[in-house]
Amino acid sequence: MIYFDNAATSFPKSKNVINAISEAMRCCGNSGRSGHKYALKAAETVYNCRKKMASLFNTRPECVIFTSSATEALNIAIKGTNNPGGVTLVSSMEHNSVMRPLNTLRRNGQTVLRQFLVDVKHDHITCENFSTVSNSATNVVITHASNVCGRILPVRKLRSLCNDETVFILDASQTAGHLKIDITELGVDIICVPAHKGLCGPMGVGALIINPYSDIVVEPLIEGGTGTNSKSFEMPEYYPERLEAGTANVCGIAGLNASLDELEFSSKESELFKYLLSGMRDMVNITLHGAPEEGNESDHVPVLLFNKEGYDSEILCDEMSKKGFALRAGFHCAPNAHITLGTSEIGGVRLSLGKGNTRREIDRFLNVISEI
Repeated sequence: MIYFDNAATSFPKSKNVINAISEAMRCCGNSGRSGHKYALKAAETVYNCRKKMASLFNTRPECVIFTSSATEALNIAIKGTNNPGGVTLVSSMEHNSVMRPLNTLRRNGQTVLRQFLVDVKHDHITCENFSTVSNSATNVVITHASNVCGRILPVRKLRSLCNDETVFILDASQTAGHLKIDITELGVDIICVPAHKGLCGPMGVGALIINPYSDIVVEPLIEGGTGTNSKSFEMPEYYPERLEAGTANVCGIAGLNASLDELEFSSKESELFKYLLSGMRDMVNITLHGAPEEGNESDHVPVLLFNKEGYDSEILCDEMSKKGFALRAGFHCAPNAHITLGTSEIGGVRLSLGKGNTRREIDRFLNVISEI
């Protein structure tokens, strides 16, 4: 099967990632819980990965907090920095990993939730829409790139339109590993990432990354053992232990550690995306939703949403699956994004490229989708 569902998770994982997970299962104890060789091996594995993540996102190792997913990281960031009675601002492209925790806070009277409209064609209009409401925001939570259509938001400009006191949280689920991300340069306070998408690591691991120059204090979402200061009933005041209660997923972190060694930023994905778009634009019975115009492909990560005339998106996706293509149809856990794109009633079929895809696979796809 030709795999075009990398926005859900990268596939397949490399042999080095699989071997690192297996090695950790054989050799690692519980990180930070003792001084014997198995615990020390686990602690070394976790710290090595923490250092690599810190280098990748330009922060300090202690500012990298490991979680079970980007969703958990977002929940910690959103609930741990919420200002009761304040205003939280989101974009019209957010995933439910942002909208559901925020909706709970809104329902409980802990925040006022406001939204600005993203213009998928023009950054300046997105920024104008943002600026009309940004002055009132105590917190901003936005996606770096849409998981539905791949549109990258102008984060640096949006951050510059906020007050210095505004807590700015970035969901980089679709950009980490595809784009070089410098948390200091962007000026955001927190970035949340998964291991299993663009970073090509295993599922079950994510990270909450804190700007080393930010003075925010994140309250723990989960409390428990940390292996340090065990006589106290309070969570530690320092990171990462403050936000890392319980046993870490050492095997998953070992897999991420291995995937970071293989991570490369090249033009291959963007070139394949341009090639895919050139073929799709020529098809009269295909509608592209939120796709870039020719020459503006760099405004997107390699994610494409489309529909074919005469087909329900779910049925089309099933037909393509029978012909050997892994795609995803429906609403992609982001209903507001589909409202923004005008697909809230029909959904769409999503094709998302990864580092392992080839031009030959795209040629095969273009032939089949045109003939089906």
